[in-house]
Amino acid sequence: MRKVIFLSIIILFNLKAYAIPAHYSKLAMTGASKPALEIGNDISKKGGNVVDVTVAIGLAMSVTNPFNASLGGGGFALIKMDKAPVRALDFREVAPLKTHPKYYLENKERSSTDGAHAIGVPGFVAGLQAMHKLYGKLKWKTLVEPAIKLAEQGFAVSGEWVEKTQRTKEKFNEYGHKYFFKNKDASYKPAEVMKQPQLARALKLIQKDASSFYSGAIAKDIVNTVKNLGGVLSEEDFKNYKVRWHKPLNFNFKGYKLYSMPPPSSGGVVMVSALKLIEELKLSKLPARSYDEYHMLAEVLKASYRGRSELADPDFAKNPIEELLSDKYIKSLAKKISVKKVANFKPVKINVKESSETTHYNVMDTNGNAVSLTVTLNGSYGSGVVSKDFGISLNNEMDDFTTKPGEPNMFGLIQGQSNNVEPGKRPLSSMTPTLLLKDDKVKMTIGAPGGPRIISSVLQVIYRNLYRDLDMDQSIQALRVHHQFLPKTTYIDKHKASPELIKNLKARGHNVEESWMARVNAIRLDDKNWLEAAFDSRGEGHYAGH
Repeated sequence: MRKVIFLSIIILFNLKAYAIPAHYSKLAMTGASKPALEIGNDISKKGGNVVDVTVAIGLAMSVTNPFNASLGGGGFALIKMDKAPVRALDFREVAPLKTHPKYYLENKERSSTDGAHAIGVPGFVAGLQAMHKLYGKLKWKTLVEPAIKLAEQGFAVSGEWVEKTQRTKEKFNEYGHKYFFKNKDASYKPAEVMKQPQLARALKLIQKDASSFYSGAIAKDIVNTVKNLGGVLSEEDFKNYKVRWHKPLNFNFKGYKLYSMPPPSSGGVVMVSALKLIEELKLSKLPARSYDEYHMLAEVLKASYRGRSELADPDFAKNPIEELLSDKYIKSLAKKISVKKVANFKPVKINVKESSETTHYNVMDTNGNAVSLTVTLNGSYGSGVVSKDFGISLNNEMDDFTTKPGEPNMFGLIQGQSNNVEPGKRPLSSMTPTLLLKDDKVKMTIGAPGGPRIISSVLQVIYRNLYRDLDMDQSIQALRVHHQFLPKTTYIDKHKASPELIKNLKARGHNVEESWMARVNAIRLDDKNWLEAAFDSRGEGHYAGH
């Protein structure tokens, strides 16, 4: 009997302690929505390429994830197809034409977080349309059809869906209550089926013509909803919206070439800076998971985030990227970092703000084609405003601008003047979709939701995988730290760090706080040419493929 009990304990321990990433031989996907990934898998089996799969997943997630992947959001994507170079797609939201730098200062009743004044012009539909136009193989109509059926027939809501919807109850306008609750008081329960016929009607219009989102009934619905609440979003704002294609930032290290987003994302600049510091300080020579290593990772992150406040939309500001990534600047940071105690960095003298309701998904095949895409509403259900006719939840992306210069936001980030509100401008972001290539073939696609903690989490997963030889799942689940320069706080994984580690970091001068981390998901092409997929146990996630 004792042997049986002992064996049971070992089995339970092993199930909990050792996770194995999923493996696929043709195509893999990771993301937060199981129904959306299943749709992506079906599209692939019908002959769709990775971009077709990406588009189908994105449209399906607008049905299943209205709190972070609605048609009313925006984001970034990195795309590698066939022999073409890696391209960065910017479908970030933009400020309405009737806003200006003092928009929130001249009228303190205007909120950049809740309600009609918080909403930027959505870019998600335009982004999906742009990548399909350039790279898609299957017809647009084919890619939208599964999302329409999903909205009409419904899907079983998850516990996370219910929790996020209930938490937003007080923020919703009347149409949020109408479409996301059974009635004004009763919430859906986990596993209950939710149908969205109103959203299906919008998707049918998009199926006929994707650009109709910006010039037809959907745009009118959103504009009228916002205007009735006192906002300034206009049909002209929608007609003027354009995606932008950028040249991604890149960096060579350990035989790989990393590609990440340039401004208006701060992700690429901060991450390349951190990787350069890791190389300069020879961090991988320290014992893995040692007190020294965690201390040094926090110091590297603090130094790398230092220059973030100088970044902004490149159409409105000159970004000092070369200066922030120069060998001279990196070496000056490295000289101040010591394994013994925390460094005291002054603010940058060359010449930040966002919530965590973002989601990321990856699609990759064994031929080296991949898409890494991050989409956001900023806050949970964004502004809390839901459109009257089609039930589209709208972002609160205006809060990513410097709405109150010199004041820290909810994450303690202080934005620079270059990120002030201006009409037609895109706010600074931390979204960090990333690709790693070797011999012009994608070896990893990775990203995360989580506001400014996206960058630190993506960096540490890459570090664990490439410098510490952990598999994809082990790299994602490993204990992480986060430091964003301001506030002067070292955040460490809640419920993961030992009391001894926290005590040791405090002894070196760290102001330690246990907190949440970004939720990474990634796919890697291993030495056997298998696709190794994994998602973060810190939040809801799934993988699929064949």
